[in-house]
Amino acid sequence: MDGIRGIAILWVFAFHANALLIGGLQGPPSGLGQSLVEKGLLGVQLFFVLSGFLLALPWMQAAADGLPAPAAGPFFRRRSRRILPAYWLHLALLFGVVLPLLHGGYGLLATDVGRANLFLHPILMQFAHPAASSSLGLNMALWSLTIEAQFYLLLPLLAPLFTGLRVLVALPAALVLSLAWKAYAPGLFTDWVYLHTGPALLVFFDPVSGRPVPFPAESMSMFLERQLPGEFLAFALGMAAANLYCRVGRDGTATTAGTQWGLGLGALAFLVVAPWTLAQLDFQTILGGGPWRYLGMPLFLLGSALLVLAAALRAPLIGLVLGNWALAALGAISYSLYLWHEPVLRLVRSWTSAADWTGSLTGQTGTALALAVIAAVSVATLSYALAERRWRSAGAPRSRKSTFAQTRPEAGPHNQRCQI
Repeated sequence: MDGIRGIAILWVFAFHANALLIGGLQGPPSGLGQSLVEKGLLGVQLFFVLSGFLLALPWMQAAADGLPAPAAGPFFRRRSRRILPAYWLHLALLFGVVLPLLHGGYGLLATDVGRANLFLHPILMQFAHPAASSSLGLNMALWSLTIEAQFYLLLPLLAPLFTGLRVLVALPAALVLSLAWKAYAPGLFTDWVYLHTGPALLVFFDPVSGRPVPFPAESMSMFLERQLPGEFLAFALGMAAANLYCRVGRDGTATTAGTQWGLGLGALAFLVVAPWTLAQLDFQTILGGGPWRYLGMPLFLLGSALLVLAAALRAPLIGLVLGNWALAALGAISYSLYLWHEPVLRLVRSWTSAADWTGSLTGQTGTALALAVIAAVSVATLSYALAERRWRSAGAPRSRKSTFAQTRPEAGPHNQRCQI
């Protein structure tokens, strides 16, 4: 799955680099390539689909084998070891080093909004409150970690709803929930949030300049839309794909081989059609256009789930695309790169004159972008080595057997086909 992670993080990185260094989003894109880059915020949804798929697999395997569902405690411990060490290291450096460099000191931390950020970020709840939702203009990409963390907490309750034939009810329900939330949540809750949140906490940091402003109404609508109910369809499609993965299996039969080729062709078509289609759309349509919200986004998420399923089944055509060593390398460090790419871009931006943002990759803009890429990948590699890999290894079982098999030693006949 590292190839898919590589695509997702590369797209997200390109989106922020375009906004912060190249001067994108301030005018019409210069071509289809830049237009596609402007849609890089959708890389986050690809991560959500992948999380739903991978994390639900143990529940799908247990259901296929007729065994009890996995215990929640071990799952939470594994997730904590996977996420928290690199994240807490990142926060220490973000507030201790990056903050004074971008905001000229630590004074912001003494304000109400600063204290809210210091309290909410360590517990992964920054996007649960408007005051911390833009992360002091230091790393707005952290919003998605709140959504991921909430999904982790609910997964032991949600995953059983997507096992077996239950998925035929759960998936349509997830679609209705997500679309209804996006349609009605801003209208229902915007006034309530403004009335029940003190003015000192209704501070939003501009996504490009990083400057604090009173929380705009359109940003509040986006804040409400992007809460877990609004994003749940991505996770649900990932869980549904995990269900199908355990049903299809990888037993090498002619039927499975035909399925692999069929899924591979479908996923390849998605990789061709989706970028071309997205490049035709303007940025504001992706942010909040009705047709996109109710049709385009669900179709994009469905295609993403198809891509994940094809990759899991090792569809030959998809293997040719996702087997690229560079994508795999980026995918391996994708979590740390996700944590660090935006602060690095903002630091490089702060050292570059606004007059140099020409909208092209020539001159000083190209140099700044190259510096940001090298710095972000280097910092992410260090984070991966010092925090991610070390803690994952420290908590890993000593046996060479799969974690799935260890949680269910009486492995049934489906185990081999429900593992990645």
